[in-house]
Amino acid sequence: MVAADGRPPRPKPIPLRWGVLAFPQYVGLDAYGPLEMLYIVKYLTPNMTIAVIAETLDPVPATTFNDLDRPVTYMKPTHTIYDNVNLDVLLIPGGPGSSIAYNNTNIINYVKNVYPKLKYIISVCTGAQILAKAGVIVGKRATTNKFGWAETTQTGPGVNWVPCARWVTDGNVWTSSGVAAGIDLTHAFIKETFRNETLADRAANILEIEIHKDPSWDPFCEIWNVTAAGTSV
Repeated sequence: MVAADGRPPRPKPIPLRWGVLAFPQYVGLDAYGPLEMLYIVKYLTPNMTIAVIAETLDPVPATTFNDLDRPVTYMKPTHTIYDNVNLDVLLIPGGPGSSIAYNNTNIINYVKNVYPKLKYIISVCTGAQILAKAGVIVGKRATTNKFGWAETTQTGPGVNWVPCARWVTDGNVWTSSGVAAGIDLTHAFIKETFRNETLADRAANILEIEIHKDPSWDPFCEIWNVTAAGTSV
């Protein structure tokens, strides 16, 4: 594709200003999996920034799994949703807390208002229901966690839910399947937007993780008998 003057179009700027939306009861790996990839990229790309954005500056607890019924992981916000933080990308994790965030008008309004200012928005796992409530993926293709498929997709009428996909891209919106799929999505995102597969592979090799590079690879839609939006049998 060439411009009207016959010259090839300029490549899109690399998205260097990242934000992660934190809310209580997020799943740690939804956020920290992609963040581990991004921290390596940040080390190799010094002008990259990563902000943690929450409703307040109080530490945000992750999902509780220990015998004491107390969170063992907290994410410390750098900014609140009321700050005017300039971002290129916003990443939204999932987890039990995404259902709470779904009903939090302040968080939904933040996503709704910030999206037009972003170059890209990403959800991992059930974080897609926050995008749905904010209207970001209405009329778009998207995917989400397969174990909780029926419950999550029912929160997003008007979304073209893709039942079998590791991740889905529709315009500047990227959505992944459950939990660990966020790491595969992040690898693909770095490869495409940084235009550097070597950088993406280097990050994966430092983490010693085998990346699934095919977005249609999804054995879990069969394991959990996911057939269509809002259904599982």
